[in-house]
Amino acid sequence: MGMMTDRKGVLRTDDVVGKLRAACSEAGGQKAWALSCGVSPQYITDILYGRRVPGDSVLRGLGLQRDEPAYVPREPEEVALCDQDGATLLVATATWGDRA
Repeated sequence: MGMMTDRKGVLRTDDVVGKLRAACSEAGGQKAWALSCGVSPQYITDILYGRRVPGDSVLRGLGLQRDEPAYVPREPEEVALCDQDGATLLVATATWGDRA
């Protein structure tokens, strides 16, 4: 079953859960995917069983961001690496999920 969208690029919660399920499978399991995103495996299980909604750490790992009441592809973000004095050493554009 493919992801259904109401508007171009907009996903419903069920679609996000399906994308999470596929990402876990591709990573070798829920535990592996959860640890790669810095969240607990139980949190992923709770999302997959509808007990919790995906938070920012999970959405970032999927390349998504919340756009109430739906989800849309996450836009690239500019990030900077600074030294201890606050001088900018490097500026880059960060992409997330399968956009990388």
